[in-house]
Amino acid sequence: AILISGESGAGKTESSKIVMKYLAMCGAPPKGSGAGSEERRASDTLSSLSEKVLGCNPILESFGNAKTVMNHNSSRFGKFTRIHFDSRNWLVGADVVTYLLEKSRTVTQSEEERNYHCFYQLFAGLGEEEKAALQLTKPEAFTYLSKGLVHVPAINDAE
Repeated sequence: AILISGESGAGKTESSKIVMKYLAMCGAPPKGSGAGSEERRASDTLSSLSEKVLGCNPILESFGNAKTVMNHNSSRFGKFTRIHFDSRNWLVGADVVTYLLEKSRTVTQSEEERNYHCFYQLFAGLGEEEKAALQLTKPEAFTYLSKGLVHVPAINDAE
């Protein structure tokens, strides 16, 4: 087991990504071992699985990260990631469990903070027709989004 902890802005999320990449690399079938079709298939599955596990992070961050006084992209939840290996020590799966979501952030933020990124990304990513169909105008029109900062220059909500 590996535990990554630290203060806000210490780099826990980035450290987790590096550890996952390393474990995925370690869980690859050995190269140059006269790999047959099973090994090639396992290697292809590994590449795909590694990409999927690491690809989850932006989605998790959108729904679980917010701008705080200390950090523009602060995780407001804990993440427990289990990476599964088979008897040959090849990576075969992974699952992510989230916990302790900071629910209070949904209804209130301080003046220098803002709600979860996903809300602002929704406004930035939708076209005018889609917003109209969903009866969305702008973030400032919604109480839960307008108590703190709505626009943060360092954050591109459209990405």
